[in-house]
Amino acid sequence: MRIQRISIKKMKQQRQRQLGFTLLEMLMAMVILGAAAAGVFLPFVSAAQVQREAVCQVLAAQLASNLMEEIVSMSFDEIRTRWDGYTEAEGQVKNASGTVFSDPIYGGFARSVSVGTVQINDTECLMASVRVDYKGRQMVRLQSLIAP
Repeated sequence: MRIQRISIKKMKQQRQRQLGFTLLEMLMAMVILGAAAAGVFLPFVSAAQVQREAVCQVLAAQLASNLMEEIVSMSFDEIRTRWDGYTEAEGQVKNASGTVFSDPIYGGFARSVSVGTVQINDTECLMASVRVDYKGRQMVRLQSLIAP
């Protein structure tokens, strides 16, 4: 009877050893889980970057359009004298009333204007160009031909 008890006890110990995971098995499971998680979350990170780029492009286009509207609304003679060489440094972009945008989303934007002369037949016209940069990289360039 005693021999039988020892063998049952040993069998229980062997079964208990087999129920748990070893440290190596746990590490391998964590590596596999980490690789799977990276594969799942990587597209979300990429999508967030693409969305940020799109928002910057939309804001840049809006800033260029607003400034071009302001330029075109002025008299022909005043455009060249006031706007040629006009610049707004990064983070100093102004709205139509002349105050700097306080929203931090506009912080990385800068605008510049150049005005040149174009001769079309007998008429001298102006070519106004508005450039909007975001953190030193050109986002939008908008040009308009302005006749007297």
